[in-house]
Amino acid sequence: MRKISAFIRQLAPMGTALLLAVTVLAGCVSHPPRNDYVVFFDTESVKPSATGVAIIANAVEDARKRHISQFTVSGSAGKSGDEDVLKKLADARADKVIALLEQNGVKPADIHKGSFVPSRVEDSHVAFRRVTIHLGTR
Repeated sequence: MRKISAFIRQLAPMGTALLLAVTVLAGCVSHPPRNDYVVFFDTESVKPSATGVAIIANAVEDARKRHISQFTVSGSAGKSGDEDVLKKLADARADKVIALLEQNGVKPADIHKGSFVPSRVEDSHVAFRRVTIHLGTR
């Protein structure tokens, strides 16, 4: 038993160093930059949550870091219901996000308002309560 204990004590510093090295390297892993930022809204709401406001600020900050000045904003409100009402809701959501982008220093001329067309994967109830901010033009 003493031999095993002594062996473990000899390996402990190496194990600690290895764990530290792996932790440091894991922090260095780079992820591809995001181009799309999604702000979700409650049903029939045009007011983003505090998280949504933070996402908008992050999009602006990331665009500045990457020297991107163009933003495309597209809102969605759903497919079922009065199309005119849904269009107005989607536009109001997009306009709110555009106003928050401008509050974060984005020039109005650098913001393009587009339409949202969901893919099959995005064809869900939650996907229809969102505004997407795309960095760059589409």
